[in-house]
Amino acid sequence: MDPPLTSVRQPIEEMGRAMIDLLLAEIADRRPAASRDLERRQAVLPTELVVRASS
Repeated sequence: MDPPLTSVRQPIEEMGRAMIDLLLAEIADRRPAASRDLERRQAVLPTELVVRASS
């Protein structure tokens, strides 16, 4: 691109690993869905601002 665009770099591989960990933990919880605490689980991963010529 001209000019090079500023963007946010996200850790794609780490995001995939975190999702697999959350999914496996959910699968391992064999209680019926009605008896589970339905709280939303989340993982916050670091991001990086990549400043280029567009900012």
